[in-house]
Amino acid sequence: MVKNNKSGLLTSYPHLGEWVRNFGTVEIGHCGQTGSFIRVLDEGGIVWKGHRTYRTLDAALADAEAGVSRWMKDELGITDAT
Repeated sequence: MVKNNKSGLLTSYPHLGEWVRNFGTVEIGHCGQTGSFIRVLDEGGIVWKGHRTYRTLDAALADAEAGVSRWMKDELGITDAT
């Protein structure tokens, strides 16, 4: 469990941090089934999936941060991750 929100990853990607603390998981790695490199899941399945490739891991995480941020706003009304 992630407890310390002062880490660099959680500072750079606050919505992903909120997601893994309270809602689900983030999978990183190529997945032939979804054709994506990074995925955000909850107990019902895939909430967001990224592209097949990224130039950097940071680019993949930034894309996931934007995607989960939009999803959390649209579906849950959460606009500010803490």
